Amino acid sequence: QILGFSTPPGRLSMMAFILNALTCALGLLYFIRRGKQCLDFTVTVHFFHLLGCWIYNSHFPLTMTWWLVHIVCTALMAAIGEYLCMRIELREIPLNSAPKSNV
Repeated sequence: QILGFSTPPGRLSMMAFILNALTCALGLLYFIRRGKQCLDFTVTVHFFHLLGCWIYNSHFPLTMTWWLVHIVCTALMAAIGEYLCMRIELREIPLNSAPKSNV
């Protein structure tokens, strides 16, 4: 109920959710490290958050702003996490790692 575009606490909460999605995208980079698995882990984390909110509030979240914020955060976290993981996966592999010897 606190999520809303018109009140300052609502805007602050939405910014916190977006910043959380960005930091979780960095978590995907450090813990998952696979671009193909980013969407799976993102949806799993947000599903567990939905279950936690449902249990804590004793009712299923029905407000449109709650769903909108979480869909945007899920997409943001998955896209940024996959982008960061793909950048790491596509780095060049050094083929000559041994030190050069002068013979």
